[in-house]
Amino acid sequence: MSELTRPHVTRAVITGIGLIGPTGLGPEPFWAALLAAESAVGPITRFDATSYPCRIAGEVRDRSYEELIDPRKLRTTTLVTQLALGSAELALREARLTPDAYDPYERGVVTGTALGGWRDGEQQYGILLERGARRVNPFVANGAPNHTAGVEVAALLGARGPQATYSSGCPSSLQAIAHAAALVRAGELSMCLAGGYEAPLGPLVFAGLTRTQELSTDNDDPRRASRPFDRAHAGMVLSEGSCLLAIESEEHAARRGARVYATILGSGFSCDAAGVYGVDPSGESAAHAVRLAVTRSGLAATDIDWVCSHANSAPVFDRKEALVLRRAFGEQVGCLPVSSIKGVLGHPFGASGAFQVAAACLALQHDTLPPNANLDDADPDCTLNLIGREPRPLAARNVLVTSYGYGGVNGYLVLGR
Repeated sequence: MSELTRPHVTRAVITGIGLIGPTGLGPEPFWAALLAAESAVGPITRFDATSYPCRIAGEVRDRSYEELIDPRKLRTTTLVTQLALGSAELALREARLTPDAYDPYERGVVTGTALGGWRDGEQQYGILLERGARRVNPFVANGAPNHTAGVEVAALLGARGPQATYSSGCPSSLQAIAHAAALVRAGELSMCLAGGYEAPLGPLVFAGLTRTQELSTDNDDPRRASRPFDRAHAGMVLSEGSCLLAIESEEHAARRGARVYATILGSGFSCDAAGVYGVDPSGESAAHAVRLAVTRSGLAATDIDWVCSHANSAPVFDRKEALVLRRAFGEQVGCLPVSSIKGVLGHPFGASGAFQVAAACLALQHDTLPPNANLDDADPDCTLNLIGREPRPLAARNVLVTSYGYGGVNGYLVLGR
């Protein structure tokens, strides 16, 4: 389609959710688990964690997604790429998108991940040390980099438009979705698959994060180990999975009669500029990005009806969330419901923002805000209008999705009906 005939694009909308995670495959079991505040965390089986202080995680236990993937890809790709390919296929099916729906040059893929194929690279390094170079998987060098899964998704989609991968820690997939929406709004793409994937459940990651005491060690009660905002929060619980969203121009979605979950209204990003483990003690650098996201969406602070929070059960991140929201919204924060899905999901690092966007889409669809699982007694440093352990009926108009990462990377996305 030439620039002269391209329709004027004003909005980017979400028409499909492809989700593979600890709660299962697809949005239905994910939403049911969120409403029931039913944690999907359990003992680690990905590796022998017997000697580790943390022996729990949110694993993808339903492997039926493998049936969606070309058998050759199952032999030659990393776990994280397989999760990405499965969720891409689910997103296309859920959006009822066929390969010929759009010109190949009007299709794109934008993804985010923190660690990519790190787990498989670690496994192959172990094989190298134990069995020699001739036993190493020949595909690992090109299969483990962070961008590889996005490239494979583009091949599946036949997308010859822009393909990009963000790797900025936990906000990676939120940045990917914002970039995809910008491409659609600008008319450069008519549709894009965007989101994130993560498979961090390996010995080296666990060894490092337990040395810095950032993971929960509540191994005897794994379903209650992830406790965002709770006084007893004592560390993250890692999880794995992939969530990719079908994003289209509003005009094209309407033309094919697609169901629309939500409109992507605006975004804002910033950095605390305080090093890997530092944060801005005032919260202003992050609050500035919140205000940008709201303003760019054409909204006022009073137009936000729910915050789908990043809070991941690590005290430093839960408290940063509270600090930033109080700074950004002022007195209005007391009227703003806040909840985190990570008491159910665990924390899938760079994919977490995409899972939160999926939760926000479903909350808008069902006029219900999911609860804070495992919230019994709020941390006094997390004073907010926290939703309790039961869903809250509310026909929200606009939702703020938040994401924070190591290095002080801050990300925000606003969704509307």
